[in-house]
Formats: sequence, structure tokens, C-alpha cells
Amino acid sequence: MRQEILVGGQTRSFIVLTAGSETEPTAPHSLEAVVIVLHGSSQTGLSMRAFSGNSFDKLAETGRVAVVYPDGLKKLWNHKKSAHMATDDVAFLAALADHFHRLHGPIPVIVVGFSNGGQLVIRLIHEIPGKLHGAAIIGATLPRPGGLVFSDKHQPLPVMLVHGTHDVVVPYGGEGWFANLFGKVRGPSALQTAQYFARRNLISAPPVTVALPHRRESGRTSVTLSRFEQDGHPPVALYTVAGGGHVVPHRRRKTISIAGRTTQDISAVEALTEFFPVLQPWPPAR
Repeated sequence: MRQEILVGGQTRSFIVLTAGSETEPTAPHSLEAVVIVLHGSSQTGLSMRAFSGNSFDKLAETGRVAVVYPDGLKKLWNHKKSAHMATDDVAFLAALADHFHRLHGPIPVIVVGFSNGGQLVIRLIHEIPGKLHGAAIIGATLPRPGGLVFSDKHQPLPVMLVHGTHDVVVPYGGEGWFANLFGKVRGPSALQTAQYFARRNLISAPPVTVALPHRRESGRTSVTLSRFEQDGHPPVALYTVAGGGHVVPHRRRKTISIAGRTTQDISAVEALTEFFPVLQPWPPAR
């Protein structure tokens, strides 16, 4: 169901999926969690839904979770507090969280972002952590040194990351494909990004890294999971997709696409449900 909300004098749109129907809203106080999925640049909420193989939609089938696909203005998110963009996307996401809290009470809101959407998630973690239960970053890393120009509320949150080692848009080893081309200073790697959030969550213990079971249909890709955990502190997890491209892993995606290889060893939504117990049980019983 497509809806609109007025934020800062701008009309912002988003798609809400709940159990039963895409045209009828879920009754107030019936949901237990909200998952907001942010698209990459040059995408929309609708195209992000297709790009991820409609895999996040399955969360709505539980009847307990609403899946929300917001639209960035001009298919972009203002993730750097840019003076060239008048759009206040932090206010938009804060308003979305408040909207669902008004309807359903203080239920968990989890934000997931791919690429440019993942960069906005990084900003949201710093600026509006009090409105979020946790976050997931797919195919995005921290800005280059000096890029964290926005405020930081210093509130720890559980953070999950997924990144392919053959991502040519946002390289696993540092932000921005043009960095290699023009010899510019590269940003933090995916691992350094995970380490940053672990330190931010006051986790001093080293990560535990395990190789996930490999499926034959995954071909040349494989996945390792590094978990940063310490009692009393929100965890951080990094799924490294060896050979993976700039994609959102899911079960319906072709193994090879213009954005690079994906994997069948994990899907982003399954990793999300394992990392955030509030989303379990999943998938729904048939």
C-alpha cells in the first residue's frame, strides 16, 4: 500500500507491506516490528523491492512485521548532510519511525540500507539511534576520513553488515570505485567499518569468524561471518561474501548479473532474522 507523509514541507512517499493485502493497512497495535528497507542510488522503493527479489516481503507474511520501502527524492538519499541537497532524509526516517510508533506503540524499528541507502543508515545510526532497534548495512562503508560531519548521539545499536569482496561500486577494501581510478584516498573497508561499530558499542573482545556452509549453486562465492560480541553490549556482525558483487543476496537472484556475482550461501533477509530475534520465527509456517 503506497502512503504519503508530509516532512519539512515536502510530501514523501513509501510502500507498506503487511500480511494479507497490499491495499489494506494493518490494524493499529497488531504489529510487533517494522523493517524499513532503503534503496540504492537511481532506485526507488518499488525497484528496490524487485532488486532484492521481493525477499523482504516474506517478513510481512508472518503477520507480525510491516515491511516499508521509502522513496528517496530524485532516487537519492542525503547521507552526508550535503548543502547541495535540501532534502532532510534523517527527518523523513524519524517521521516514519514516529508514524509507526503512533499506530502500533513502541515496537522495534529496524532500518536496512543498500549502497546509498546503506550510507544513509550509517548516518541514522549516529543521529537518531533512539528511534531505532537496530540497523543493517549492505554494500556500503563508512565515509572517507573527515566524512562523518553529522552529529553523533553515542547510543550503541546492534549493526549487521553484508559486503561482497568483488563489489566494484563500493569496494570491500574502501569506499568509491573512483578512488582506485584516480588515486584518491580510500575510505574505510567493510571490515574496518564493522570494527568501528564494534568499538562504538564498547566491544573490546576480538571477533569470532566462521565459514558458513557452502552450497553448490553458489558457484565461486562463499561466505564468512565475523561476529563481534561481548556481554552487555549490542553485537555487530559482518557477512563477507567472497567473490560477491554489489548486490543484495537472496534466493531468487541469478548467480551472475551486471552488478556482479551473488551467493546462495546466505540471503540478506535470513541473515537479518538470525541477527534480530524479534523477527523470529521465520519463515512463516505453511
